[in-house]
Amino acid sequence: MVSSIVRGVVFSAITGLILFTAGSMWPVMRATSEEALIFNAENADMFGEDPYVYTELRLQELGPDYALMTVDGDNRQLQPGDMLVEPCLSLSRILKNAVLLDHCGSYALLSLRQPTHDASTLKLQVLNSIAELPLGREPKVVDLRGNERIQQLVSDYRHRLYDRPLSLLGAINVDVVRSAIGREYYISPGKDKRIFSQLGLEPGDRVRAFDGISMTDDEAVTAMYERLDDVNHLAITLERNQQDWVVLVDFDTLALNNE
Repeated sequence: MVSSIVRGVVFSAITGLILFTAGSMWPVMRATSEEALIFNAENADMFGEDPYVYTELRLQELGPDYALMTVDGDNRQLQPGDMLVEPCLSLSRILKNAVLLDHCGSYALLSLRQPTHDASTLKLQVLNSIAELPLGREPKVVDLRGNERIQQLVSDYRHRLYDRPLSLLGAINVDVVRSAIGREYYISPGKDKRIFSQLGLEPGDRVRAFDGISMTDDEAVTAMYERLDDVNHLAITLERNQQDWVVLVDFDTLALNNE
């Protein structure tokens, strides 16, 4: 019963996609053995090297073919394809008022603050080593930022997440598959058909990452909830027919100010 309720809380588009992941992983996390808890990432410093380091990224200025950024206090002028942090955090491309970052195949968005275009900051957990680098394949980007209808939709879902989570029951269906790389999450339409129609999602899409956070990471749920509480936009990485897709959305700024 608990598992079905939590799975039901899993929902929508962007916020919904975050929930569905959390809902799918939560029963597994609750059932984790004491041994696994001892050796999780939070205690890695007791038993070995932490696989992540925190990197602070600041977007200062954008030009037609460059981005002026501060990477852990170091000012750098970067172009698409340039490496920010080894082994695989790079600048994927320059967008309108933002840059798309590639974190080992998990994409994150860093935007200039609107409407003033002030500098913005992102604190990201970045892998400091990786056994096998992902194949370099350019994603297809679906930029839905500024779409008022979608802004209202994802803002409403985020508000309901905190105030009325059970109202999201069954909004999206999620199948969890265990493979050699860990848990994989496949989505299909639930009760709220707007999620798929408005965001251009397709049944069978695999959700790979949220804002640079890989879904195979054991700490993904905690990291996503922390991120969701403090963002005004989201990037979700999908895999469809062996092609990466990145869907970009932003929240209703008026709704954010009223929360």
